[in-house]
Amino acid sequence: HGLHHVELELAARDGGCRWPGCDRPPAHTDAHHPTPWLTGGPTNLTNALLLCRHHHQRIHEDTYRTERLPSGDIRFHRRR
Repeated sequence: HGLHHVELELAARDGGCRWPGCDRPPAHTDAHHPTPWLTGGPTNLTNALLLCRHHHQRIHEDTYRTERLPSGDIRFHRRR
């Protein structure tokens, strides 16, 4: 199956899983939407980042929250 245009752009921009220290390549990732599309978040590059399956599951737990930096990078914080 072919990748959609946005998936290709995400792969080029992110280069793989965006979780700090993770080296999983784009082929082993899924798009994560910090503002969920179910609650009105857009499905575009500004509201998407690549995460491997392991980190995508973790980010949906209550253990972590994300912060989008002015550079566009994402910082992950462990909730207390």
